[in-house]
Order: sequence, then structure tokens, then C-alpha cells
Amino acid sequence: MRRTWSLLFSLLLLTGCALEAPLLRLSLGQEKVRAREGETATLPARVEARGLRARLFVEGLPPGMTPPPLEVEGKEELSLAIPAREAGTWEARVVAEGGGMRREAPFRLVVESASSQDLYLEGAVYVGEAEAAPQAAGVLRYCPTGCSGRPLGGGWYRAEGLQPLASRTEGLPDRPVRAQGGEAEPLFPEEWNLPLARFPEAWAEATGAGVVVAVVDTGVLPGHPDLEGVLLPGLDLVDGDTDPTEPVVSPLQTFHGSHVSGVLAAAWNGVGMAGASQAQVLPIRLLTPEGTGRESDLLLALRWAAGIPVPGLPPNPHPAQVVNLSLSGEGPCSPALQEALDEVRARGVLVVAAAGNYGRDYRDYFPGNCRGVLTVGAVGPEGRLASYSNRSAPLLAPGGDGASGVLGPTLGGHRLLKGTSQAAPHVSAALALLRSRGAASPEALEGALLAGSRSTPEGRLLDAFAALKALEGGGVALRVEGRLALKPGEEGSLPVEVLSPYPVPVRVAAEGGLAAYLAPNPAQGTAYLRVRAPTGTAPGAYRVRLEGGGAWATAEVQVEALPARVVLSACSEGGVCRSFVLPPEGGPFRLEGLSPGTYRLLAFLDRDGDGALDPEEPRGEAEAVAPARGLVLVVR
Repeated sequence: MRRTWSLLFSLLLLTGCALEAPLLRLSLGQEKVRAREGETATLPARVEARGLRARLFVEGLPPGMTPPPLEVEGKEELSLAIPAREAGTWEARVVAEGGGMRREAPFRLVVESASSQDLYLEGAVYVGEAEAAPQAAGVLRYCPTGCSGRPLGGGWYRAEGLQPLASRTEGLPDRPVRAQGGEAEPLFPEEWNLPLARFPEAWAEATGAGVVVAVVDTGVLPGHPDLEGVLLPGLDLVDGDTDPTEPVVSPLQTFHGSHVSGVLAAAWNGVGMAGASQAQVLPIRLLTPEGTGRESDLLLALRWAAGIPVPGLPPNPHPAQVVNLSLSGEGPCSPALQEALDEVRARGVLVVAAAGNYGRDYRDYFPGNCRGVLTVGAVGPEGRLASYSNRSAPLLAPGGDGASGVLGPTLGGHRLLKGTSQAAPHVSAALALLRSRGAASPEALEGALLAGSRSTPEGRLLDAFAALKALEGGGVALRVEGRLALKPGEEGSLPVEVLSPYPVPVRVAAEGGLAAYLAPNPAQGTAYLRVRAPTGTAPGAYRVRLEGGGAWATAEVQVEALPARVVLSACSEGGVCRSFVLPPEGGPFRLEGLSPGTYRLLAFLDRDGDGALDPEEPRGEAEAVAPARGLVLVVR
């Protein structure tokens, strides 16, 4: 009997050793998890639930940031996806419960604000060659001591190494500039131009007396009756002296500078013609009697007119509040010219320029295509755009067309000329009227001028009287500088002038699926319109409309077909990807605004420009932890 009980006890022992007791284990792959606000944090966890079914969940996080609970059975490697919806730091825990048991694993979640310091990946992509040298960055060389001793402005700059402008470009630009509208036309002595722009109504409110307007042109005829008492001591940058008198060299010359000065400010003295204002004219001779000059002299004229000291030139005792440039040259605005214009604008001086007489887009001609310049196209007596006038200028004014020209002084009398040269002084005169009403910012003056203009099918026509009323009401105007050309997947920006005495909220509406916004907004002065063409945008012409303060403007965007290019994408461990487009030969890149973590980088030669990696397209890959620099991807 005793032996039987021993056998039974041994059997029970053996059976008990074979039974498996329930087991619950929990561990985390890391104790601290980081993410950026709006992204998803990933927390790796290891759970072993043996002989039971466990429930896995997270405690200690704000509502909306807790991942859904999971059912676990057996041994599993899991990744908990935590929505990082709110910036902050939380002490939380992962909990596993089942079979009457509870296991906890603490962790810390750090969610960085979207405004925290950006991380970056920086490097270069090379196509075809692993040993390719990094691309050299563009270098701007300052004009060294001993710049060209070629005369600038007649005799003013004959000394070697004087460096009059300290320009941030190599050498000084010397593209030709030419007077606009110096062609002779049949006489037509009636000044139809002044009523068209409503100057007689405006004269009851202001005359422009006491305002100085610089006329940078061919010089003047100081003895002409219509210019008596109008002219201030000026400058001659052609002969290099202080006598801006235009010499008589040919019976065919138009005396362009005198004509422009008369349209602007011919004296109301009972003889001759009436000027559009009674401003004083500061004459600066820049052009020859044939109407030709140099851009390098234009830089000097702008600075001197505004009262900026220029080495080698005498001081200007009568700085101008407005500068009239009835001239233009073909080509983009040069850095040196834009630099001079920015300096002038910083002194509160307004610059008016002729749009050009070539029947093309004004943005192909300087200085009208420079930033901060008010560019003027020409209309005829009916208010229609003149046949010769360049197109798309922000403002139109009387310049003449067909048989109808604009009356102005010439040698021995008057003559009719037509051109955007004649349109520009009307706008300069209107600005003189506005300026004579009291101190106002350049933005407020331009805003009133544009806000008071009349809308026509071809542009906005000058209305001097309405501009005065708009100034009283704090008129607002919007002006977009230039055009934008994008390819699908690219973005770019255009400067926008918000001409207003106070910040204005601006609404932005884009066509064709383009993404656009204005920064800053509300805006006053210069803001920037950011436009993005999403991948897949069809090639074509699009518009972005801006509206604010009762004013509106349109930005033109041309989306072009994609050529071959290199596409670089960087994807985080959470699957968030950023893309960057490079030329087909590759080049340097910098991806900013990244979250901490490891990124997989893929670069490929997008031969068909569709933004997708095709099987036959060369590629290169790399892996990096942000921040990192000196990364190299070879595409082959």
C-alpha cells in the first residue's frame, strides 16, 4: 500500500512539472520618445502573454494623444503610434493587463513646438561620378581699388581708383539708355492731356508749389518763357559741369528735357502753355541731344538728385522729392541700379519712369522693371493705350497717339511730341500735387495715386483729382512686381507693394490648384507672395488675385513643362517625406524644418519630369540622422 501511494505521489509531481503557469511580461524599446507637434511618435514595445490574453494600453497622456488599446496573446513586438497633437512633456506609462496581472513600463514623451529650432540635412547630389567635386558657390566680388578710370559723367570721374559707387558688382554697368518719345509729330496746340487726367479739377486743391522734381534728361532751355522761374541749379553729367543747358547741335533735335519739364511744370505766367503742376524742376543732363546716355551715369544722377553725397560731385542744395526718368533701356534691372534705387527710396524719394515705346511688355526694360519704381504707359486722347506704348504698366497717363501729341516747350516755341516720355511727367506732376498737401510716406502717396486712378480695359488711367481725394481717405493700392515662372513641384515668390498708411489684410485666391499666400499679412509696404505649383500641375498661364482695402492686383504665374531634373526625397522613420528638386547635373541641397530622427534619402534622375521614379531612371540612396551636413548621394 505504501508503495502504491509513493507511485501516485511521484506521478502527480511529474504531472505538475509539465503544467505551464500563466506569464505576463512587458518592456519598452526606449524610455524617451520625441516628436514634433502635428507628427506621430513611435514607441516600440515587447509583450509576452503566455497562457492568457492581455490588453495593452497607455495611461498619462492628454485626450486625443492616447493610442487605441491592443489585444495581445503570445510574444509580440509592437510599435505604438502616439499622435503628437500638443507641444509639451509628459510622464506616461504603457500598461499590460490580463489573467489578474498588471505590468507597467514608464516612458517620457517630448513633443516639440512647431516653432522650435529647425533641424536640417545638408549635402550634395552628384550624377554619374562618385568623385565629382562640390559645386562652387557663386561669389560676388566687390569693386577693388583701382576700378576703371573710364570717365563716368563727363569729367567728374577721370581719376583712377576713385570708386564712386562702391557697387557690389564687378565693374559698373554701362548699358545704353534712350529718351522715350522724342519723335516729331504734327503740331496740335490744344492741351487735351490735362483735362483727360483731371488736373484742372485738382488745381483747386493743390498746385505742387514748393515740391522739387528732378528731371533726368537731355538738359533744358533756361531762357524759354515757360521755364522762367521754374528751374533750380542743376547738373550736367555729359560734359561734367553744373550747367544743364542742352546745347543746340541740330535742327532736328527735340529738346526732349525741356519738353518733359514743360509738361511737368510750365509756369502759369500768362504766356505759353500750362504745366500740370507748379513744382520746381531740378534739371540733370544725362542724355545727349540725340537722346542717348549710359546706365553708369544714371546711378550718379539718382543719388545726386536725392541729396545723397557722391564723391567727386558738388553737393545738391535742393534734394528732390520726386525723380522723373523719361528714358529706358532694354534688359533686366541690374544689381547696381537696384541698389541706387533702394538708397533713393530709403530717403522717401519717389521715382517715376517711362514704360518704353516698343509695344512690348514693360518688364523687359529698365529702369521701369526695377523694384520701387512707378512705371507709366501712354494713352491717346480717347484714353486708349497708345499703339507704341509698352504694355502692362501699373499706371497710364496722356502721352499722345496717332496725330495727337502732347504740347511742350522747344527751341523758339512749342511742339507736339508723343511717347511714354510725355506720359511720365504727368504722373510726376500728380505726385508733386499730393506731396504739396503735407508729409506722407511714399507708400501712401503711391497708394493714393493708384487708388484714385480710373480702371480701363488696358490698365489704370491717372486721375489727379481722385488721387487727392484718395489721399484724404488714406487710399490703398496693391502692386505686384514682375511675373513668376514655375515648374510643377516648385515654389517661388514675388514682391508685392501694399501702398497704404496702415497695415491692410489681403485676401489671396489662386487659379488651377496653385497654393498661394502673402507674408506678412496684414501688410504695409513690401510683402512677398509665395506661390507653389503642386506636382502634376498642367503647363499654362495662371493668375493669383489679391484683394485688400478695396484695391486689387493680379500676379501672373507661368507653369512650364518639366525638363529632366534630379529629385531628392528624405523620409523619416514615421513615413513623413520631404522633397527637393535639383538641376539634372545635381548640386548642393539643404532640407530644413526637419524633426529629430533617422532619414532615408533617395535621389533619382527624373528624366521625364513626372516626379515619379521609373525603373530605368538612375538613383542613389543614403541614410542620415538629422542634423547632418556633408552628405553625398551619387546617382548612377
